[in-house]
Amino acid sequence: LFAVAYGEIASSLYIALGIVAAAALGLTPLVLLLTGTLFFVVSLSYAEGTAAIPETGGAATFVRRAFNDLAGFVTGWVLFLDFLIVMALSALFAPHYLAEALSVSWLRDEPWDAVVGCLLIAGIAGVRLARRTRLHAGSLVVAVLDLLVQFVLVVLGVALLLSPETLSEGLGFARGQDWSDLAFALPLAMLAYTGLETVANLAEETREPGRVLPRSLFSSIGLVVIVTALIAVVGLSAFPAEDGSTDLADDWLQAPIVGIVTAFEGHLPASLVDVLRIVVGLSGALILFAAATTAITGCTRLGRSMGEHGMLPREFGRLERRSLVSSEALLATGAIAIAIVVATGIFGGDDPAFLASAYSF
Repeated sequence: LFAVAYGEIASSLYIALGIVAAAALGLTPLVLLLTGTLFFVVSLSYAEGTAAIPETGGAATFVRRAFNDLAGFVTGWVLFLDFLIVMALSALFAPHYLAEALSVSWLRDEPWDAVVGCLLIAGIAGVRLARRTRLHAGSLVVAVLDLLVQFVLVVLGVALLLSPETLSEGLGFARGQDWSDLAFALPLAMLAYTGLETVANLAEETREPGRVLPRSLFSSIGLVVIVTALIAVVGLSAFPAEDGSTDLADDWLQAPIVGIVTAFEGHLPASLVDVLRIVVGLSGALILFAAATTAITGCTRLGRSMGEHGMLPREFGRLERRSLVSSEALLATGAIAIAIVVATGIFGGDDPAFLASAYSF
């Protein structure tokens, strides 16, 4: 549970840092820290809810039990939108990190990044249709690898790039920035902390939910909030907000963590920077792949809960021996996520801000 929670939540930083920086600019570390604090408080409700109601469905189940079926129905559909957007963003960003690791430029170009993203979603859905996957060992390896990578980035960044003067100059509205940008950035920063729902949907498979779920949630979320704030501080030190923009949100929007690695050039030997770039690129692609996988799992489990309570067709609530969840839920989730990726390329000009705006909404 710790591995799934940390991997799912920490993976969002690979997506969110550049997107949040585009709106919050020099206030990015503060926005992420404030949102992380709120997120940690919300996790108290999730820990209590999953311990008291060890049933799949997450917040939709909590709201349905606390209020009524209509409130649970609306909450469930909002969560579907969240899951699908995170899935699409993970699939769109993974090729960019892979491109930086392998120095394959065409993976960053339109439409190939979207094509690879669609193939990634289709592959995950296809594997889940064929057999039930057990992610425990793999999730643990990915989470530990990502934790080590982010720890190295924080240590090197604080030692080599940290600039309190640059950060203090950015603590205020930049030219052309106002309260509406901050209001947009705050819910947008929740992108950096998605993953609570995935863990909540595993409650009914936990042997001791009253003890294990709060412990895994608090440890993983507390660690992610600290790491996220520190990496944002390093990123804004390396790419300060100037003239209403930052290179973290311009040049490195779809691979911001790799952008931080490139800032070490001149501070570290070129060969070591290349090694770090490859490791961060591969780690980012791997954890985003894992995030897309768990998002599909979370979405289908939510569909199962809503199907069991008459909020979706009964087929979505059916269990199957091979895939565990219903094949209809898997097919629908994969198809809609692919449609979102395609729509982003057509209507959003391959700009992730299109999806980020929908998430903020």
